[in-house]
Order: sequence, then C-alpha cells, then structure tokens
Amino acid sequence: MVNEELPLYSARDLSPRYEAFAEEDDEDGNPIFLYSSFGYISDEYVAYFGQSNLRKCELNQKIIRESLQRLPDEDVYPEAPSDITVVLPPIDETLFLKRPKLHLDFLGTGLLPKLMLHEAETMELPLRNPHPHIVRYHGCLIKRGRIVSLVLDRLPITLQHRLEKNAQHFDVENCMRKMKSAIRHLHSLGRAHNDLTLMKVMIDKSDDPIIVDYSSCQPFGNTLITAGTPGWVDEDFTISAQEHDQIALDKIRKWIEKLTRAAKNPRTGHLAYRSPRTRHWLRGSLVARIKS
Repeated sequence: MVNEELPLYSARDLSPRYEAFAEEDDEDGNPIFLYSSFGYISDEYVAYFGQSNLRKCELNQKIIRESLQRLPDEDVYPEAPSDITVVLPPIDETLFLKRPKLHLDFLGTGLLPKLMLHEAETMELPLRNPHPHIVRYHGCLIKRGRIVSLVLDRLPITLQHRLEKNAQHFDVENCMRKMKSAIRHLHSLGRAHNDLTLMKVMIDKSDDPIIVDYSSCQPFGNTLITAGTPGWVDEDFTISAQEHDQIALDKIRKWIEKLTRAAKNPRTGHLAYRSPRTRHWLRGSLVARIKS
C-alpha cells in the first residue's frame, strides 16, 4: 500500500496500464479476463507497481493506492556507468524522457535494469555516429546513482498514427528509403533493432521517418531478453540478427502500401486499419495475452 502523498487521482495517472487475458477464449469466443496491472513512477523516480482483479475502467483511487507497492531501485534502474552521457535538469518540453516499462514479468528478475542499461549503451553509439533517421539521444538522467530515464528528442506522431490520420498523400518511397538508410547505419555499428513495427517509427514535422525504441537492439549473435512483436516477425527468435530487421521492413512496406491504396480508393478508403497486435514480450515467459 502507498503511504506517500502521491498525486494519484485516477487510473489515468498510471503508466503503464495492462489487462491480461487467458490464452484460450471462453465457449462463446470471448477473451477471458485475468487481471489488470499498472505502474507509477513519481517525480523523484520512485517506482510503484500494482495488480487488481478489476478491469482498468473499474479502478479508482482507493483501489489503486491499496494495490501499489514500492519497488526497490535495484529492481528497476541500473547503476550508471562512469562513461555514460549525463543530462542535467531541467528538461524542457522538446525532450522525451523514456522511463523503464514496468511489467509484471520483469519484476524481481533483474532484467528491467539490464534492458535499460543495454538501451543506454546502444544509444551512445549513434550519439557518436549520428544518423538523421535514428532518434537523437541526449544522454541519461541520473538519480541516486542510477539511470532513471533516457533523454531523447520528442517527436510528434508515430508512423501508424500518421497513416491512420491521412495516408492519401504519404510518400511511401521516401519513407522506406530513409528507414532502410537508418537500419543500414545501425547494422554498420554491429547491432540489429530486432523489433521494428509501425509504432517504432516516428514521423517528424517534415514527414520523414525517425526510428525509435532500441530496447531490443543488440550486437549480432547476442541472446535477446525481448524481441519481436507478433505480426511483425515470421517466427519467434532469440538471437539478434540483421535478417529480423529486413523482414520487418518488408512487412512495414506492405502495410504502408495497403493503407495508401485504401486511402486513394473511395470505395475502400473508409476501412478501419488493424495492425498486428503489438505487445512487447519477454522471451518464453509471458503466457497471458496483454492489452495496454
């Protein structure tokens, strides 16, 4: 239970919020709800996590406060290496703070700090060898001797939301050419992204793609903690490899072309877009379907 005075008023203050469902549907084909889980990180980067048998829409302030438990720093944040790039406050609104993604499967495993440290070390590479279509990394925010956030450029919209908004005049070839250039650059640094989707590509004010989210990015041949998103990979994998990015790029092209064709055809342009279910998953551990 939370005893501290936190600015928690409703489920909207929580991040992330998940609902878990059983692998099998009920006899009528409906998903079987298991539980909701949720996280909260305070202004001082103290992390909390909770779980409830109620749906997200049923959570109230009392239930949230009774459910949240404070997490030890060592379960969430990695110790800051001496050579990591440090950003000092204040952080203005042009920058995005990427905090650890709290999840039930990670708690108590020691994997969450490893993921954050891996991503910070990955982002140090394009900081020294920049590319215009890899998100600009400024460094890490440090609290209590630990990395609590990566500081990145804030970008306006994801590729998926850009296409949902208006795909009719989207320049497919420009987008694909620049994404491929970014991935080639990443590969030249000896690493594969391993989790490309429409939601892992942002679109800047010039309508150019910027690839983000390097939490699954690892040197070729390394064993992965998280990798791939169902629908964007051909099969499960556990080893970092360039081919995963090529497969994802091919799938992204097909989705972009499908959406732009639909937008140009007045008979099909109204059809709703449904991307493959996107959830980040822990290798061999997550047995429930998760909806964020």
